[in-house]
Amino acid sequence: MKKAVLFDLDDTLYEYGPVHKQALKASYSILKKKIKIDWEKFYYLFNLSKSEIHRELSGTAASHNRVLYFQRLIEKTHSTVDPKVILDLYNTYWNTFLNNMVLRKGVIDVLKKLKQRGIKIAVVSDLTTNIQLRKIHKLGITKYVDVLVTSEEAGSEKPHAIMFLLALNKLGISPHEAIMVGDNEVADIEGANFVGLYTALLSSKRSILRRKKEDFRKPSKIIKNISSVLDLLD
Repeated sequence: MKKAVLFDLDDTLYEYGPVHKQALKASYSILKKKIKIDWEKFYYLFNLSKSEIHRELSGTAASHNRVLYFQRLIEKTHSTVDPKVILDLYNTYWNTFLNNMVLRKGVIDVLKKLKQRGIKIAVVSDLTTNIQLRKIHKLGITKYVDVLVTSEEAGSEKPHAIMFLLALNKLGISPHEAIMVGDNEVADIEGANFVGLYTALLSSKRSILRRKKEDFRKPSKIIKNISSVLDLLD
């Protein structure tokens, strides 16, 4: 019998893509009142800025910081870097994002049943602790989560083993006593496999297309929906 389930957060417990797009559009509506810029250019510059920051700060939680993306974006428009505008874009993005997140079907039921069985629950996620705590709160799952580990706290991102080892240490259990559930075979599965966790890949079109043959990225189980986690406990 497993004693704990570790969940990835983004694109596992909720769908990231739609709310990210909504949040970007809200930020764009702020910026277009300040400078002349169309949506296509805004979207291109945001993604370019994101790629640059990721490359420059690879493996750190800071590489996900939207305030850095928006600062770089404005710099690329050759506009004056107004701190208030950058903060407005950042706050608008996250307020919109947090207010529009929707848990995947079955998540609450699974979390409730895990708690009823005495199974501990951890969230293991890249990004900063502040933002991930806010997500957990807004999603209404605070009372179910025993442990949160972020890449900011760990000092490295998944698939680095420290992310999973830190969660196990907080829970006070061994790798063979836990399951890692996530949507990304590199970030979630590779690292957890290395540590010795039982791994469950939540399948999607994206993850199936991206799947590799390497054994270290092969999950113990592929699941179609989050409810299937309950079948993996014994």
